Amino acid sequence: MNQRGFTLIELIAVLVILGVLGTVAAPKFLGLTDAAANKAAMQAVAEGKTRLTHQYAIKLMNADADANNLAGIIASVSTDAGDYRVEFAVAGSEVKITASGIQARGVTGRAEGSWKVQ
Repeated sequence: MNQRGFTLIELIAVLVILGVLGTVAAPKFLGLTDAAANKAAMQAVAEGKTRLTHQYAIKLMNADADANNLAGIIASVSTDAGDYRVEFAVAGSEVKITASGIQARGVTGRAEGSWKVQ
């Protein structure tokens, strides 16, 4: 009699191996998604810096007397960066930039940076 198939021991061994691989791989994968979300938020911070630089250049080109007024520059910059909300705050002689994922869209991630008039 020729029987085909796996024995119960072989099936249990495969399940144990898959379980071990799952417990090792799952936390690593979750850490990668968090890191990717934070890097995407850092890109939103970079976009905020570019917007600030652009507005500052416009004020300089128009010979605006308030070209160095950081609050005025911030007021003319959009806070929408796709799936991220960018917030600007004057801190001394620089602008602190914070990008946070929009929770309603299921986006996580957070990053901070700063911008200073050159």
